[in-house]
Amino acid sequence: MLKLAISGAGGRMGQRLLALSDQDADFALDQAIEWSGFPLLGSYINAGAPLAPRAAGVKWTAELAAGADVLLDFSSPENAVKNAGLAVSFGTAMVLGTTGLDKAQERALRAAAADIPLLQAPNFSLGVNLLFRLAGEAARVLGDGYNVEIVEAHHNRKTDAPSGTALGIARAVAGPLKRDLRKDLAYGRSGKPGRRPAREIGVHSLRMGALAGDHAVYFASDHECLSISHHAESRDVFAAGALRAAKWLAGREPGFYSLEDMLFGPASPAAET
Repeated sequence: MLKLAISGAGGRMGQRLLALSDQDADFALDQAIEWSGFPLLGSYINAGAPLAPRAAGVKWTAELAAGADVLLDFSSPENAVKNAGLAVSFGTAMVLGTTGLDKAQERALRAAAADIPLLQAPNFSLGVNLLFRLAGEAARVLGDGYNVEIVEAHHNRKTDAPSGTALGIARAVAGPLKRDLRKDLAYGRSGKPGRRPAREIGVHSLRMGALAGDHAVYFASDHECLSISHHAESRDVFAAGALRAAKWLAGREPGFYSLEDMLFGPASPAAET
């Protein structure tokens, strides 16, 4: 049985991780972690609402402690970096779903993967990760004669844009097309941007209602348009994927892994620099 720590456990995603892991006999909740100003710190997680009935003795805590086999982090970029350092100290594997990381934070996480197995994914839906693979293959086959546009839609409380998943799609198509994401991404358009550059990859973000996450990538020539899309019915699809990743990651060698490694086989267990 794997002992889980969940960072961001009081959030929408965290609560689904609590509920689904509680229904899985392969897991035992060890720690429920929230930020230092969380009003319920020190109280039992099931006080007032049975979030995870099997975890009757677990309290809300402010940071990772020793004892967990795997940490699931769906918190904030700052907390993710802090948690990675603590995970290294305790030898805890880490599944990271936090998005909105800057370059320095990404480097810190990759450095932690020299000492622990760390799996990062912008989206834990198995269908979305298949979309990454299909989008890359479409880019390879269609080539430079097709314009590429990416559209993502999320709930109106999401704080970062574009989504990490949209950027994941952009990376998937940029490789085969030999595009430079620093130069060729266009984040929306306004005013009079002029004629569309042939190498441009458009990325557009919608924020509305309670959408769990919609993503689509379009490949259009003067003669046809191919679209590949994914719709998430609820956050449970992400929670289920993250828990599957936790099972896969536990006990592996230190290294920086992706969900693609889990689905299609790891290219190498070595940590990236």
